[in-house]
Amino acid sequence: MTFGQAQAIITSPLFSAFLEPAADRRALITTWLAAQGIPYRTVTLQHKTHIVITYRQSAYNSRLKMKTLIAHYDRAAGTQGANDNSAACIQLLLFAQMLLQKQDAHNIRIIFTDGEEAGIEGIKSQGAYRLGQGLRALSMQQDDIFVFDMCGCGDTLILSESGIYGRDTRKTAGLTALHRRCRIYADAACRGHWLSLPTAYSDNAGLISAGLTAQVITILPKKEAELLMRSLPRSQALQRCIITNAHVPPDSPLAAVIPQTWQRMHTPQDSLETLTPQAFILVDKMLRYLAGVKEAAG
Repeated sequence: MTFGQAQAIITSPLFSAFLEPAADRRALITTWLAAQGIPYRTVTLQHKTHIVITYRQSAYNSRLKMKTLIAHYDRAAGTQGANDNSAACIQLLLFAQMLLQKQDAHNIRIIFTDGEEAGIEGIKSQGAYRLGQGLRALSMQQDDIFVFDMCGCGDTLILSESGIYGRDTRKTAGLTALHRRCRIYADAACRGHWLSLPTAYSDNAGLISAGLTAQVITILPKKEAELLMRSLPRSQALQRCIITNAHVPPDSPLAAVIPQTWQRMHTPQDSLETLTPQAFILVDKMLRYLAGVKEAAG
């Protein structure tokens, strides 16, 4: 993906429609998928409706690892939700279209989840928790699950340590193994433009609680990410704020360290103008690598 192609996605009518205050985002996703001929089904669990994309049988090879890619399509009330989480939704939609053209196996399943923001009311209220229980019942706990959240602003891919950082290592063996694999993927796909950092939980919270392993992938500007990385070891208060996604008042010393990209989350400042083409290029590289899709020449 070129800079111009990424910029065209950000300014596209599809993206603009997705950000409209009154948008029915579930209907926009399903209508677009149907128009592109992308196979999907909806699954409603505990009043949350998830959209699941699976491809023809030849797209899957039982000898290869299954990869499930997830992005939540709900957003905080009163916000455009441009970065949280419209960018990842559009990125996965366009990737789903690309996979239609791949002739050999890619082993990719894509799920757009509902109710990620409901996690603030308790983990069992998050749509991914009941979804995770369903995936586990279908013996999908062996999948590599990647949760894409806040993927629209910055120039550095972030492999989240959420679910690992600060927890008993006896409880995190599966998550750590997935994280190590993901580091290898990111190094091959993004050629050094990535870091591993603690972040707040996303849909992985519900999935982990349901007994699955899931890796969050997000994006930050390099300067914000490096400042956070330098500061974390020196401040337990900062560590707690990051892990719990606690609100930080503007006059708090922590506000100068916590990434501004994250501080815009759940506010009217999470707008289209904050998105950067570099983020879309990085996510495109990572998605292509996960599916074994070569980047087009030129």
